[in-house]
Amino acid sequence: MKIKAKQKGPLGRRTRLLLCLTLGLTLFAASASPPPALASIGSRATVTQAVLQELLPGLVMTQAPASETLQDFTRLTISQLSADAPFKEWKNAGTEVYPLGPGTRSWLVNVMNGEQRIGYLIISAADGGKYLLSEYGAGTFGLPYSMSDLRQYLVQEGLITSSYSGKIELSALYAPLLPVWKLTLADKTLYLNASVLQVLPWSLSQANRILDGQLDANALVIYTGSGQQVRTPLPALLSGGQDDPYADLLWLTAPELKTISEGSLNTLLKSRGSLAFQSTGRNDALGAPFMITGCQSWLPASAGKAGAEPAVIYAAAGPGAKRYLPLTALQKYGTFHKPPLPLSGGTTLGAAPH
Repeated sequence: MKIKAKQKGPLGRRTRLLLCLTLGLTLFAASASPPPALASIGSRATVTQAVLQELLPGLVMTQAPASETLQDFTRLTISQLSADAPFKEWKNAGTEVYPLGPGTRSWLVNVMNGEQRIGYLIISAADGGKYLLSEYGAGTFGLPYSMSDLRQYLVQEGLITSSYSGKIELSALYAPLLPVWKLTLADKTLYLNASVLQVLPWSLSQANRILDGQLDANALVIYTGSGQQVRTPLPALLSGGQDDPYADLLWLTAPELKTISEGSLNTLLKSRGSLAFQSTGRNDALGAPFMITGCQSWLPASAGKAGAEPAVIYAAAGPGAKRYLPLTALQKYGTFHKPPLPLSGGTTLGAAPH
């Protein structure tokens, strides 16, 4: 009994001490941690990613070897863009190359800082062994073809569960102006917008028709394999204007803007902050509507000389202006509309998206 009594005293004191320490640490953690809602969202997302990545091996993209010409174009483009914001972090960056279907006529080039994705290029093949810069963008989140975003979306929407054990196949595709996921679950096939995630209401025939389209090479930066870039980008102009087309739908009542040039686009962005883009009857095929809040001009080597080719313009589109899309192609497939009122905020050259 005396032995038990001697043991019980220290153990009781030790237990009370541990309880006090635990309580203190808990209170400290609670004061330092984010709000419960945010914490729970973050933890759920982390757990979701880990579980799905382990249990759903079909949800992966596989890198592909790149030709020497494709590598040259990639290096030149990254080097040119990295001279100014929002691409400055691209200096000395690595790359990962993934094929984009249908077939292998386009490639996703992820721009990497170590293990972190900091931007992307989509490069497409053209006749005569040429390559085209279909679109590009900078940022660490909100970029097309995000595997982590896809896994989280599929679970949140109840399209798949961590206990799913059936067939699963994932293909990354590219239609003109629209990154696409093709997901096959058992005997069901889904097409998803791979930029702003949502299921696309496409039948197989609709998907084939849309995915068979191609961008006009004259609207893009072209690489001929000469070892030198034939165009040079100016610093991007980003307005910081409204980037949500649903924030104020009064732009729907505004008349369509006709032909937009480099100069008129700059003027409109400085005065209005943004432009709305839509494609009546085929918004789903283009990921529209979305806002344009910036642009970047690529000048030919002969700029300023008589008879020089016009600049190729890419419009900074979508949330955070993280996708640079060819302006000529946007004008071909849809219409631009002014927002109802001028937006606050000054225009800056190359302001990086957050």
